[in-house]
Amino acid sequence: MTREQRKGDQLREGTTRQRQLGTGKRLWQAGMVLALLVGLIGFSGIKPAAAASSYIETDVLNLRTEPGVWASVVTQMYQGESISVIDGPTDDGWYQIEYAGNVGWAWGGYIAVNGSLGWDGAPPSTGGNSGGGTTASNGPGNKWIDINRSSNTVTLYEGDNAVASYYASLGYDTSDQGFYATASGTYYIYGKNAGLTWTDWGKAFIEYWMAFDGERSNGFHSWSMDANGNVIPGGDGLTGGCVALEPGAAAAVYDWAPIGTRVEIHW
Repeated sequence: MTREQRKGDQLREGTTRQRQLGTGKRLWQAGMVLALLVGLIGFSGIKPAAAASSYIETDVLNLRTEPGVWASVVTQMYQGESISVIDGPTDDGWYQIEYAGNVGWAWGGYIAVNGSLGWDGAPPSTGGNSGGGTTASNGPGNKWIDINRSSNTVTLYEGDNAVASYYASLGYDTSDQGFYATASGTYYIYGKNAGLTWTDWGKAFIEYWMAFDGERSNGFHSWSMDANGNVIPGGDGLTGGCVALEPGAAAAVYDWAPIGTRVEIHW
């Protein structure tokens, strides 16, 4: 082999070596970048997603002194607000919780515990066909409310004496016991909230809420409103089972009927 041939081979070998070194350097650089990224991720505090918090899963929920709808109300809690679960559930679905510095009891069917509904069993006892357990023939002060589904009439009674009567919008479900019906039976008012409050059921605001049917989430309230308290178009229409009243009438019934008032619904 001539000197020139050997020199050419050496040049080609050098070029190949440089390419190999360049490739190796790029691979090393890529590895260092990857290692640096992994290190940054490790030091950035990125962790697996934490468990969902516990919060209120209904428009308005009472925090009570004891685990039952008969207990006194400590305060009211609102949709999406955070709570801390202390104990529970009881055999009928009540949780002891802390909310805004207050400790009390709330029914699990209306709260999310670590992102899941706290209770999917029977609703809390409210008396009559909505749970049983209340034996009084009339409410406090001998008051009771008659709802006539045939005439859409709400009548307030003290004993046998009718003291006031109002027109009401009732459930569009005309069956006797349907979920979206103003179902026939005997009930008792177990919760009240006069404030302007959003309801996911009607996708609107309402006032003068009085709960009486825990199984269907039915109660008395005003016609549907906007965020300023004005009745919206169609706000006096049929409901999903609640008893909706003109705002003035809703306020009158709210002021007249205390917790425990009996409600009779019939055709």
